[in-house]
Amino acid sequence: MIQLTENQSKTWFKIMGPDNQPIDGSKETWSFPFRQAKGKAMNFSEHRGWCIHKDAWVTMPHIQGTWLITDPNDVYIPNSGMRIFIAELMATPTHELPGMIWVPKVRLVREATNLDLKRFGIFRTIKPIEE
Repeated sequence: MIQLTENQSKTWFKIMGPDNQPIDGSKETWSFPFRQAKGKAMNFSEHRGWCIHKDAWVTMPHIQGTWLITDPNDVYIPNSGMRIFIAELMATPTHELPGMIWVPKVRLVREATNLDLKRFGIFRTIKPIEE
């Protein structure tokens, strides 16, 4: 699947802008992961609360694919409202560079946590849930 040795066994990230659109201006339509709500309250009781709305895969049949990276610091701007997601691939990358791939079929699994991003020195403030 992945050809470059340095890209194998990596976590892949997709960065979205504050408007929930890809930051490259491609205007792809994404299905965002969310936490299950119970009434007005969010269910944080177990990690499996994360789920994919209709398990949607984003498919780009007429282009090279969307890009994913292994180090969010390459494009993430602190305090910009950007969101960092962990992505899952379902297709072989069409192009590869060290730390970056383009894939034609991918989905967002969940938003990256501070624990996921700690190794990159990225820490974000978590907003409290409003009732």
